[in-house]
Amino acid sequence: MKTLPLILRDHREELWRRWADALVDVVGSDYRELVASQLGERMLRTLVDDLIAFTEAEQYEQPRLMRTVEEHTTAEARHRWSMGFTVLDAVLSIHVLRGAISDTLVDALVLDEMPAFADTLDQLKVLNAFLDRLVAATVIAA
Repeated sequence: MKTLPLILRDHREELWRRWADALVDVVGSDYRELVASQLGERMLRTLVDDLIAFTEAEQYEQPRLMRTVEEHTTAEARHRWSMGFTVLDAVLSIHVLRGAISDTLVDALVLDEMPAFADTLDQLKVLNAFLDRLVAATVIAA
């Protein structure tokens, strides 16, 4: 069975473009340019890779992995603050990413790449909880 994180990995380029495009009029133009740059592509690649590692880990390994992801997210956020970006831009960006993920998964559904409905719902809960933790780590960095 293909999992949502693997589907997102396979559609990463599309997801990245959707994310950057959806940020217009939501965040400052400088932050949107950051996301649309190769740095934004790297940020998304890291996030998807972390999500894959988290979902494939044994249950006892997940807390340690999540702490590592949160520490990395906090450090990255602090770096962005030092460059003059705002907490609001970073938090809104994660929420906009959530919408871009939904749109990308709808395309995967049309392509018949999605797991069964019940599995999809379970995986969406994990994905949303993961993104919620990233938002919290970003806010903590401020």
